[in-house]
Amino acid sequence: MRNRLGALIIASALLLLAGMTFKSVPTDAKVSATEHVYYGYVPTPTFTVDEVDELIGGTKITYDVPANHAILDVVGLEDGTAVEVWDLFLKHKIQSVVVNKFEKKVIYIYQGTYFKITASKRVAALLSGGITLLLSEQVFPSGTSTFYPAVTGGFRGKEFIFNAAPPTHAQAYSADRIGYNFYLMALDETDWTISDSVQLWSTGGHLSPRGTRTILLQSRIAGDGAHGGAGNDVVFHLTTSSDVEVSCCALGDFLAVPAITGGYVGKLFYAPLAVTLEEHGRTAAFIAVPIEEDEVRVYDKNLNAIATHSFTTSDVSDRKYWYYEMGVGRFILIAESTGNICFMAGQTEGTADISHLGDDITFIGSKPDQEIRFYAPTMALVFAPEALSVTIDGGAPVQMAKDEFRLLESGVHSISANEHVIVELLAGGAGWNSWGSYLIEPADLDVTFEAPENFLSKPVDYTVYIAGAAAAVIVVSAVFMIRRRRTSRV
Repeated sequence: MRNRLGALIIASALLLLAGMTFKSVPTDAKVSATEHVYYGYVPTPTFTVDEVDELIGGTKITYDVPANHAILDVVGLEDGTAVEVWDLFLKHKIQSVVVNKFEKKVIYIYQGTYFKITASKRVAALLSGGITLLLSEQVFPSGTSTFYPAVTGGFRGKEFIFNAAPPTHAQAYSADRIGYNFYLMALDETDWTISDSVQLWSTGGHLSPRGTRTILLQSRIAGDGAHGGAGNDVVFHLTTSSDVEVSCCALGDFLAVPAITGGYVGKLFYAPLAVTLEEHGRTAAFIAVPIEEDEVRVYDKNLNAIATHSFTTSDVSDRKYWYYEMGVGRFILIAESTGNICFMAGQTEGTADISHLGDDITFIGSKPDQEIRFYAPTMALVFAPEALSVTIDGGAPVQMAKDEFRLLESGVHSISANEHVIVELLAGGAGWNSWGSYLIEPADLDVTFEAPENFLSKPVDYTVYIAGAAAAVIVVSAVFMIRRRRTSRV
């Protein structure tokens, strides 16, 4: 089941269209100045288990998923949010719903569909699929990795309302094999509280800078499956006293990592990785792509150096990148650079090679007049939320109308435009079996933050000072005794 059939099909079929631009503007879609727009594409082939279970308000809900469809979960962050989903290629409205705060709507998207979501208010939208995504058998590792969007935009904040993504939760797994779908990372001293949306379960605590907390939360599972996750619903509410980042960390992932200072271009990044299955061809890895000449240093949670790499001006001109493999294990990566970079992390399957990262989808984007660079293991799709002029890989500027999209081949790419750009990266791994990601909107790219003041500060080891003080006391006492003896002799 885990083979490269899916990746080969998508590569052979769609890459024939690479470089082409597709225009599709739904003529009767409602457009307003406050419209929130999200874009996505469903890899093909996409197979999903027929029957799935969810815990909603403490009651198990069972429903069927249409054949060859992915699942789009839309969670409301405010009451009365009007949502429409459009097929960009066919100019067809797939569905329209109204979603309230803490409410989740399920929409099915057919494989191979290029789509967009328009919403009257901000939403949290998770796209996922794959035949093993929700399974609990140990032989088929499940789950997907993604960052949860903050209520206020971007992926850093003090409040999060989200549908818990499917983790690696096989019943036969021991605790060291689980990939947790609540991975909380503190950027400074913070108190935190998480509860299910129906207020039947909650927990919380305190974390220091770089402190983490993992919990296995209730999420969608295959019919009659179980993983013992916490909560009585699959939608959760997190509040904190200072900014944090939150993610789902599972097997077979690939992530475009958001910068801690906002957007996807920056000098400081954090990403957890859980490669908990010792299998041929599986290794954790990260990619750094420079925007300017710099030195990149990657640390673990305790700021112990993992690796360092320098980029020259010619490296930047040649669109060079740094790919680094780390093997099997649980990792917390903190990347710091002297100049702006884009940072990606994930794991390979089938073959320990950069082209076998995934299988997963992830999103990256840029705000107006900002360059982004990225590596696409299988391919990439560039979406235009507004009419824009875009430069790709240093070529001549290309004009794109609103809702147009372009296909790019695998490899490293550079993009800059005079308006916002949304890019979906596809990493086929060994086949499209277990993938997913939260979607992003232009507003996610505009949010900026200050670098956390204490994030890169190591805790003071007071035992060193105590030992030093004790040694000083001993020396002073010895000198005093010597002098006293000399005085007594006189």
